[in-house]
Amino acid sequence: MQPPESATPPKWASDYFHDAPAGQMGRGLVGHVPIVATLLIIQGFLEMALALFCLGFALLTTVLPAEAFGGMHPRVMAVLMGVIGATGLVCGSLRIAAGVFNWSYRRRTLGMIALGVGLAAVFTGYCAPTAIGLAIYGLIVYVNESVAAAFELGKQGRTKGEIQAAFPADM
Repeated sequence: MQPPESATPPKWASDYFHDAPAGQMGRGLVGHVPIVATLLIIQGFLEMALALFCLGFALLTTVLPAEAFGGMHPRVMAVLMGVIGATGLVCGSLRIAAGVFNWSYRRRTLGMIALGVGLAAVFTGYCAPTAIGLAIYGLIVYVNESVAAAFELGKQGRTKGEIQAAFPADM
């Protein structure tokens, strides 16, 4: 016996990678963008704190006599701390700026650059696990197609509330 033509065959695939028609895109990871933005700002402040400490220590090593360092040349220590401090300043300020813009769904590329450049902070040894975790989590969120569409709405001048309303949680 033949099944009636109106019966639909069972659907075995989830269609996760299927292109959704315009206007029918799900929420995806849009709700995670403010979380990533907040974490970018927090990580940036922590890196800036380390940078200021290292730069202050570098200045201190140039003022103190060489005997205070137990035989190690203070200029080497000053250069090392200066490099760590400069790296922290660049990464921290970039993360803070990206977090502030990403909070309102603006400048997604800046957020991705901040996550990538922020991995340079791994070489300072400070906040390395959180920098790696944030980079992985943030990039997963930012490459999501719903998130890309949300940032496109932000580029068009929509507010954060309008963007979140465009991607309801019940879809």
